[in-house]
Amino acid sequence: MKHLILFGSAASIAIVVLLALLPYFHTGFFPTHDGEWAVVRLTDMFRLLKDGQIPPRFSGNLNFGYGYPLFNFAYPFPYYLGVLIHSLGVGFVSTIKIIFAGSVVVSAIGMFLLSKSFWKSTLAGLISSILYVYLPYHFVDLYVRGSIGESIAFALFPLILYCLFKLTQRSSLGIWFVSMSVSYGVLILSHNIMAILFTPIIIMFVMYIWILHGKKTIVSVVAALLSGLLLSLFFWLPALLEKQYILLSVTPIADRSLYFVTLAQLIFPSWGYGTPTESGAFTYHLGFPHLVAFVVSVLLVLLSKKLDKHTKSTSIMLMTGVCLFVLLLFSFTAPLWNALPFLSEINYPWTMLAPIGFLMCFLAGFLTIAKWSRYIGIGLAILAIVMFLPYAKPSRYIDKGDMFYLTNDATTTSSNELMPLWVTVHPKNRVDEKVQIVKGVGKVTDVVSSSNQFSFHVVLVSDSTVRVNTIYYPGWKIFANNIDQKITYSNPSGTMEFALDSGTYTIAGKLTETPVRLLSNSISVLTGIGLFAFTTIQLVTKKKKHA
Repeated sequence: MKHLILFGSAASIAIVVLLALLPYFHTGFFPTHDGEWAVVRLTDMFRLLKDGQIPPRFSGNLNFGYGYPLFNFAYPFPYYLGVLIHSLGVGFVSTIKIIFAGSVVVSAIGMFLLSKSFWKSTLAGLISSILYVYLPYHFVDLYVRGSIGESIAFALFPLILYCLFKLTQRSSLGIWFVSMSVSYGVLILSHNIMAILFTPIIIMFVMYIWILHGKKTIVSVVAALLSGLLLSLFFWLPALLEKQYILLSVTPIADRSLYFVTLAQLIFPSWGYGTPTESGAFTYHLGFPHLVAFVVSVLLVLLSKKLDKHTKSTSIMLMTGVCLFVLLLFSFTAPLWNALPFLSEINYPWTMLAPIGFLMCFLAGFLTIAKWSRYIGIGLAILAIVMFLPYAKPSRYIDKGDMFYLTNDATTTSSNELMPLWVTVHPKNRVDEKVQIVKGVGKVTDVVSSSNQFSFHVVLVSDSTVRVNTIYYPGWKIFANNIDQKITYSNPSGTMEFALDSGTYTIAGKLTETPVRLLSNSISVLTGIGLFAFTTIQLVTKKKKHA
């Protein structure tokens, strides 16, 4: 009977997920705010890895061939995953569609496992999973914003807490320790803002577990989180320290005050494909079924006298989390947004809708505690499908083909925020010549270039200044006849220049890692090796015990 119930739940989840993803089976793609940029970034990640740039940091082809440090700041994991899928013979557009669709599948399974384990009910897992998939903001990410990083974050939220829950039970400790470390590290690499917003939820659960289970359990949980931080260090530490070099350090992407919400926007259903400052903007709606589930959960806590201490305190903690996050959506909390570290770096308060939606859907599993509320939970899950399935559609379909994205020159940013500060005139056309003699007389031949290196020969009749039309970024080095050259980049385009006396030279340029990047890379690699070794030891030990 137990297996039959699980099979029925799996089949139900599969059907509701498939219905929500039907447009992803359509030929071609569809326009979203960021979705096509994801394809362009994937094509660029593919090029960078082919060039041997590991880890990829500097795009050589984008920004009209002048390059810029895209993956030093833009979350890279979706594109690492994308290159892996593409290597199996899948096209770039199809790869991005697979990642979006796969994130929904994993989010449904993750939420089912988490809610089922926490509330000790298969029905709880089913209700939470359906509500999570049919969360309005989830559909916004899939069909309006096209945020691939946020979509992956939706999948990782429940997985991280599920691993944390398993760690507290001390069952297969090593496996769940590594799983939580990797999941948290991947969250940081998938969407750094979502990682910032979700970390307080993790801390909230960690503090709760400390009170409930004591110090011994908390050590393994904290160690797993630290391992996740170290695993992703190669990305977030250089990005944090080198932000001072880019436009984002002096000019925010957007005016935060324009993106706070109103109470009506949270409560009343709406749907649109525009940005929040346009007419027909995308919805901020929390979801009527989700709101009802929250209210019923509050009533359950207040009215039920049979709740055990653990269940009651867990539900109250989730409710508190929802309320605190919802408050941050409103403009009166603007001083907090300006003052709190990391929160001040986030331009769009409505990104809070993702962790709020997660907490509300997780809490919905609590409805299975009482018989009368159980039926309400089932009804709300069905209502969510009926209400929000019409949202599972794009504004229109397009079919531009992979080559369109492979040859795209865009910067894939909304306001060139990742451009180095020394670039005062942003490129508008593709570079004509990779190498120019801007002062003096000479001839350049045999130019070969990629994203992370270039070479050429130059014969100079007089003392000259040579320009390489690649934007300078710390780490670039240029050698003339194997002698290190001083690079200047004070020209309006911020490209690399160096002075040479008359003569014949073989020039070689190479993008190297700075000391901070090298240290970060080393720590991340060592952490990965350590986690792999730990997993291997655990599996071998477990096998010996069984033997």
